[in-house]
Amino acid sequence: MIIGFIVAAVVVVLDQISKYFLYGKSLSLIGDFLWLESTFNKGASFGIMQNATIFFIILSLPAIAIMVYLIITKKYINSKLFKISIALLLGGTIGNFIDRVFLGGVRDFIYFKSIDFAIFNVADMAITFGVILAILYFIIAIIKKDKEASKPLKKEDDKVNDSEKLEELNTLRETLKNAKSDKKSVSKDDKNK
Repeated sequence: MIIGFIVAAVVVVLDQISKYFLYGKSLSLIGDFLWLESTFNKGASFGIMQNATIFFIILSLPAIAIMVYLIITKKYINSKLFKISIALLLGGTIGNFIDRVFLGGVRDFIYFKSIDFAIFNVADMAITFGVILAILYFIIAIIKKDKEASKPLKKEDDKVNDSEKLEELNTLRETLKNAKSDKKSVSKDDKNK
């Protein structure tokens, strides 16, 4: 649980620090491949739903509460992989939530120029990795469940045979116990004669 909150806090801090120092710059980091190119996004990922800042602020609040609950609780899923995926999602959501509340939109600045990919930020990366880890967790869980389901179950006849064998074993133990006590009593009678 604590690790989940530490991961989320690290994401928020890295996101806000990177936005503070790198937003507003326009320069090449790796040739034409990776650039710092700033944009202000008032929508969601890839610029969809522009000017829906209030909607995303309202949507973020219950999402944050649910993610905190999923990190704290052991009731539903108690997997470290799942908790870390939720922590990444939580940190990314809070990072962008801070921007939306205080600035009215999200500061994006990481740009893969050569492939003309959407401009994004550290919070967006955390959300993406969180989703990938959550999908990975569910794939692993499905595979495990399929393996367990494919294991041959004991038939009722086997259960009956097992209980019969146990009964026979208990009867044999009693017989041996009685035989030992009979032998002791016979040897005592022989000594008395």
